[in-house]
Amino acid sequence: MNRRTVIKNFLVFSAGATLIPSCMHEETKSSILLKNIKINGDQEKMISELSEAIIPKTDTPGAKDLSSHLFVLMMVDDCATKEDQQKFMAGMNQFEALAKKDYGNSFATCTSSQKNELLKKIENKKEVSEKISSFYATTKRLTIQSFTSSQYFLTKVQVYEMIPGRYHGCVPVKNNS
Repeated sequence: MNRRTVIKNFLVFSAGATLIPSCMHEETKSSILLKNIKINGDQEKMISELSEAIIPKTDTPGAKDLSSHLFVLMMVDDCATKEDQQKFMAGMNQFEALAKKDYGNSFATCTSSQKNELLKKIENKKEVSEKISSFYATTKRLTIQSFTSSQYFLTKVQVYEMIPGRYHGCVPVKNNS
């Protein structure tokens, strides 16, 4: 056997073995480590887009700017019961399937008008399952909770005052003299 042929074959084989794993499509990983629920990067992006559709960016930061989707995931992972976590995951999968059925795309890649139309459909409970309604209600509640407890909201929108704070009487005092 020729030594050059062996070395050449070895290099081709090792290069192929190195490139094959990078060519295979692997699910994207989530940016947050959760203990009880398993989500991938696409599901995290979908929840991020849903949170942004609930509280969009205007002259104030949106839900995505405040990482409200991570708050939603942490609260479901840490504070919900096992049954509620399973219901949330099932609702999330059905929500994504509904978006694909209605628009041919995942919710994250839909246009903003398509997202709003889908959310109105869910708000009006038209042709949606109870699991989708529950998933949406939980995500909406936790997104709003995240926004209203954020540093931005408590320092710029509704300025938080330490207790005892100022006294704001509700009855004007008149001088009776």
